[in-house]
Amino acid sequence: MKPEEKEMKKLSLNPTWKFRKLPGWTLDRLPDALPEDGWEEVSLPHTWYSDDDPYQGLTVYEKTIVRDPNWKKAFLSFEAADQQASVFVNGCFAGSHRGGYSRFRLPVPVAVQNDSTWTVRVFAENSLNEEIAPSFGDFTVFGGLYRGADLLIKEENRFDCCYYGTDGLIVRTHLDEAGQGILEAEPHTVCEDQGCRIVYTLTDENGRTAATAEGGPDENVRLTVDTPKLWDGLRKAHLYTLDARLYAGQSVADQTSVRTGFRRVDISGEGLTLNGRPYPLHGVARHQDRAGKFAAVSPEDIREDFSLIREIGANAVRLSHYQHPQAAYDCCDEMGLLCWAEIPMLKMTESPKLMENAAQQLTELILQNIHHPSVFCFGIQNEIAMFRDAPFMHENCRQLHALVKALDGTRFSAAANLYPLKASSRLNEITDLVGYNVYFGWYYGEMNDFGPYLDRFHLARPKLPLGISEYGVDANLALHAEEPKVKDYSEEYQALWHETVYPQIEARPWLWGSFVWNMFDFSSGRRNEGGQRFINAKGLVSHDRKTRKDAFYYYKARWSVEPFVHLCASRFQNRAQEKIQVKCYTNQPSVRLRVNGKLSGEAQTKNGAVLFEDVPLAMGENFVEAVAGEYTDSASWRRVLSPDESYRLPDQEAGGPVRNWFLADDDMRKEGFFSIQNTAQELLDHPQTKAVLERYIPALVRFMTEKNVIPLGLALKSILSRDADEALDIKALNAELNQIPDTDE
Repeated sequence: MKPEEKEMKKLSLNPTWKFRKLPGWTLDRLPDALPEDGWEEVSLPHTWYSDDDPYQGLTVYEKTIVRDPNWKKAFLSFEAADQQASVFVNGCFAGSHRGGYSRFRLPVPVAVQNDSTWTVRVFAENSLNEEIAPSFGDFTVFGGLYRGADLLIKEENRFDCCYYGTDGLIVRTHLDEAGQGILEAEPHTVCEDQGCRIVYTLTDENGRTAATAEGGPDENVRLTVDTPKLWDGLRKAHLYTLDARLYAGQSVADQTSVRTGFRRVDISGEGLTLNGRPYPLHGVARHQDRAGKFAAVSPEDIREDFSLIREIGANAVRLSHYQHPQAAYDCCDEMGLLCWAEIPMLKMTESPKLMENAAQQLTELILQNIHHPSVFCFGIQNEIAMFRDAPFMHENCRQLHALVKALDGTRFSAAANLYPLKASSRLNEITDLVGYNVYFGWYYGEMNDFGPYLDRFHLARPKLPLGISEYGVDANLALHAEEPKVKDYSEEYQALWHETVYPQIEARPWLWGSFVWNMFDFSSGRRNEGGQRFINAKGLVSHDRKTRKDAFYYYKARWSVEPFVHLCASRFQNRAQEKIQVKCYTNQPSVRLRVNGKLSGEAQTKNGAVLFEDVPLAMGENFVEAVAGEYTDSASWRRVLSPDESYRLPDQEAGGPVRNWFLADDDMRKEGFFSIQNTAQELLDHPQTKAVLERYIPALVRFMTEKNVIPLGLALKSILSRDADEALDIKALNAELNQIPDTDE
């Protein structure tokens, strides 16, 4: 450190907190005094959640800090507090934050800043709150200080670390028409002295200076790089570092640095380009939690996640459905992964407070991540039309879109809509790009419906930049099937589904991209299906990250250049058939199969897969080996006399999404006419179909229109499967709907 520089301190507050739950209390009604018993010692990151005790309510964290008398200004920095928090120091209110996923910082209150010790109390609450996003979602709100905390020590003259949780320096980059790299630095400072100035130095990855500039403490400056090294996705993700030093006189009072990059992303109804070349995204979505730790993961855990994403060969990631920690965006930058970042707006109501919170979270998301070259869009909503498609939603989304543009004119706004939302919806006219969450062959329809559906949508809206924001099916690693069927939850059906669906997506170059839902199994407190509780099992990798499912290797075969061969169904060990189908995934041209040391056959690779039909198994143990050039994989299968019932769910009725309740699909649909396959919203919005519903299900119609409880974006068929009166004549209802033309795709 040079003599004229002041030492900047960042002290970890993670070790040794006292913690306890405070049932019966809320942030709006805190206890006058805390109980003396019931405390436990914890360290951050920490969540109180467990599958056995998914507590929702108020908690308190307490820690005492011994103050150094040389400290000038001190700030408490929390990487996240799920879902809202109020902070006190020595009983003095320091501030609060609403929203469980973004960083926030608070100054130690002036009234106590000279005290010799600071007792910090953080009251954190994760109760459902309709004024804080998310108030609904297929993932768990865990609660806790689950990303850690620090104490920041600053001088009187400083970058404002409390500016929306940033380090006080907003960096925007773009390429101009001549290909020059343009960097705009927007400082936010607190300066007690006159004459402060900021010196900027931009360096490349080798430490070479690329540009310099100087400006006042509140002056935006521009730096230009004539021939920048581009951040170019998987080809080469070149990064630059902007160092900013705040001078007070001749001394450096504060400094910060931001890593960034230069690239150009364009998108249209014809697809996405990166730096001028077509670059369709083949990506995965990621939730932050993992088994045992839930949301309280470490930086090493995050790195492991992204090493798996790199292994599979993806070139993009959707960080769902909320702001992720900085380490995740850093991994995207370093690994060349284009990133969809988003806020947790999953149930939009008419509450002004909810929209205020959404705008706050969107502002924090953008300003805290605006410098990352990997981030190409900011998502403002996911499946809000599940409950209804209403005009107030259109206006709210327009406001959020405008906020994206006001804060960052170089990136796109994005929305993820659910499949039943029609192409003609105004929700498809607001954001720069749109993704659809599509689940043919799982929740509805057949696997091969993807292609025709996408073609119809593209015909209806040829200029709309359209992608697939979610697609996938659940797989329980313990379940297996010789003849996989929808909703048997077998590992084999998931693999078959993906190898059937992905080529339909890939064959349509006007799609700007797609994201497998999901890279990892993740927690969802509302789920109990497929033989597992509290888990959405659509991941390509298990919740504990220990097991790559077979479908993982399908995408590795399609996307990765790392040579390999994978023998599928290795966990399906007990086999009752005399002859079986053997499948391998590989990115090699062909595979040879050996059974018990003898060559069984050789076949060519197609769509990343190699199939061997009617492979005989001897009674007892069979050693099977797949060989692709220098690469091998093997499995041991045991021929048994009868099927192993542990591989299927009890009372399993696989074979159709919801066919086990009243009607077959072909009894319901009539091309060009309404049916109970339409969403409840569509049927309620149409005068004739609403009149039919009011005759058959008047009580349910009243409930759906007066209460914001039932998701109206679901098919009426799905709603009736849970809420219909047993006396309802569903066939007659559907037959009447079949008489009313439905001409709006």
